[in-house]
Amino acid sequence: MKKQYLFFVLMSVLVSGCTNVASDVARYIEPTASSHLKASALFSTASDYFTQVGYQCIADEASPILKCTKELRDLYIHQTTAVVEIFPGDEKEAEYILVAERWDEGLIPGEFISGNFRNEDVANFCGYIQEKGLAVCRISP
Repeated sequence: MKKQYLFFVLMSVLVSGCTNVASDVARYIEPTASSHLKASALFSTASDYFTQVGYQCIADEASPILKCTKELRDLYIHQTTAVVEIFPGDEKEAEYILVAERWDEGLIPGEFISGNFRNEDVANFCGYIQEKGLAVCRISP
């Protein structure tokens, strides 16, 4: 009986994993003075941009939410995924909110994974939409 218990405990440790999430700062997306920002235009531009830099994007027109994911690391014992989401804000904040997260899942404990995350793709996207005159990003307070 003791061997079965020990075997069960060891298998539980081997099969169970850790999930850790780290977030970049949230950004508010607001139209420039000369543009009216429509969800379809923003989502199309964002989807094109993030697809070009290696993400897979899905737009939910009903919600409306754009979600893009990119595998950063895919090892046998550990996977790391970057997630970028754009969704409507409320009247007090901004027209749209952009959030970026890093999901670490696997057998590496959270103590060994950095809690800091900065997504360069998001920063570059904000520069891209400002350059096109579509919108500007500002970091949430």
